[in-house]
Amino acid sequence: MSSILIIDDDAAIRSAIQRVLESDGHAVSSACDGERGVAAYRTIRPDLVITDIIMPENEGLWAILQIRRDDTTVPILAMSGGGNFIKTDVLRTARQLGADWTIAKPFGARELLDMVRAILSRRVTAGEASGRPMDEGRLAAG
Repeated sequence: MSSILIIDDDAAIRSAIQRVLESDGHAVSSACDGERGVAAYRTIRPDLVITDIIMPENEGLWAILQIRRDDTTVPILAMSGGGNFIKTDVLRTARQLGADWTIAKPFGARELLDMVRAILSRRVTAGEASGRPMDEGRLAAG
């Protein structure tokens, strides 16, 4: 069982991702913004961090930088649901600042689980995985 931290300001998205990951046997913790996420990271030291990028309080880019200062090895999956241009731009920036993988909202439960399993089993190298919207089973639109 792996420990996963989700950082997202949208409670519905956090809850949906948490349900999917817990149903796969993972221990999941969550935080509603970057500051709380970094504090949780420092306490929990999870096996994987999944963070939204655009949040009203200490966004995900800030959280990525803080986590990378503490730990250069923990896998970080960044997600964003902004408009197409914004989404692409912030996900690219997230990669430049230390996120290993990105996934664009909305995404499906199967896509998320496949990516998380690959990341945790190290079958996917950093930068190789890039999420894309799915037509069905979407978890989140925002």
